[in-house]
Amino acid sequence: MNEPRILLADDHPEMGAAVERELGEAALVVGVVHDGDALLKAAEELNPDVILLDISMPGMNGFEAARLLLAATPERRIIFLTMHDHPLYIAEAFLLGGRGYVLKRSTQELPEAIGHIMQGKRFLSSTLREAHPELLSASGN
Repeated sequence: MNEPRILLADDHPEMGAAVERELGEAALVVGVVHDGDALLKAAEELNPDVILLDISMPGMNGFEAARLLLAATPERRIIFLTMHDHPLYIAEAFLLGGRGYVLKRSTQELPEAIGHIMQGKRFLSSTLREAHPELLSASGN
């Protein structure tokens, strides 16, 4: 299987380099955008296998962008990559159709997360699974 093509949407420019470092040869970052509007355009043009999406971005936030992306193409694979660890954010991400939720402090889990969702499974950062085991059933794992 070819390495998955990744599109990163995050308002912190240094996240692109951090993500590429963590992914190594497990995936190929085909684009990095810094806001929701740019994400919508890049997703259409690049047609990535997986979108890594921050929740807090200027203008259109990650939840709004995910809602629009998934309304147009429900089979899109979205992993929320965020600092937000509150259970309500996680629940919202999965309700919207996100397939993964990875904390920015746990970017080393990205290869595993991408592997899971490429196999049709959902993924939740290990620290969140440990702190909130009830989220496993909410996330479909």
